[in-house]
Amino acid sequence: MFLLQTSISIFQDSTTYYSDICVGSIACRLEKKEDGAIRVYIMTLGVLAPYRGLGIGTKLLNHVIDLSSKENIGEIYLHVQTNNEDAINLYKKFGFEITETIKNYYVRITPPDCYVVTKYIRQPQSEK
Repeated sequence: MFLLQTSISIFQDSTTYYSDICVGSIACRLEKKEDGAIRVYIMTLGVLAPYRGLGIGTKLLNHVIDLSSKENIGEIYLHVQTNNEDAINLYKKFGFEITETIKNYYVRITPPDCYVVTKYIRQPQSEK
């Protein structure tokens, strides 16, 4: 058993530490859509290889989803390389779906294609 400490800033980044070593991080930004709605873009989510499978990525992703819901933000999206099956499966587990394929998105990695994966968050109906 070990202790994890998470440092969280609203929609900027969250970082997880173990013994003063950063072992996982997520960085997001808020974007305004053409219709004026706000959505969250996950710029990066990473966990050091020896710490994968311990729930760190799950904790970080859950934090962003929970915070988005509390802030009445209905959409979270990100880009993921088409061959990154572990990441794709993780996002699908959280209700993300592939909404677009972009050819030649990446310049220096192979394959260069990516999926846009999106999670739509249903907001609770207000009582009238």
